[in-house]
Amino acid sequence: MKRLLCLAGMFLLFSGFTLQWDPVTTYTDGTPLTGKTVLYNVERGGTVVSPKQVGTSFVFTTGYGVAEAFKVQTELASGEKSVWSPAYSWTSPLGVPSNPLNLRVAP
Repeated sequence: MKRLLCLAGMFLLFSGFTLQWDPVTTYTDGTPLTGKTVLYNVERGGTVVSPKQVGTSFVFTTGYGVAEAFKVQTELASGEKSVWSPAYSWTSPLGVPSNPLNLRVAP
């Protein structure tokens, strides 16, 4: 049981977290982005960590109880860029130690 709890904790630590957002399909005036390649720039803590990515999610790892701030920007393959999204602030869960196992009373 103890080994299983350790493996579960390691999975959470090493599998990471995923920042997600909705895909952008229009210009700011509502005109569709038909036939355009839409890319995204992801900023984490003031640093661009994933430039010109195609997908609408970003996987990252972090420590326990760490405050993070993310922003995302839309960029078309033709070079047009949106403004950065408002910052999204998030704090990772605290690491909590496992409870003691194999309790017993000795004579």
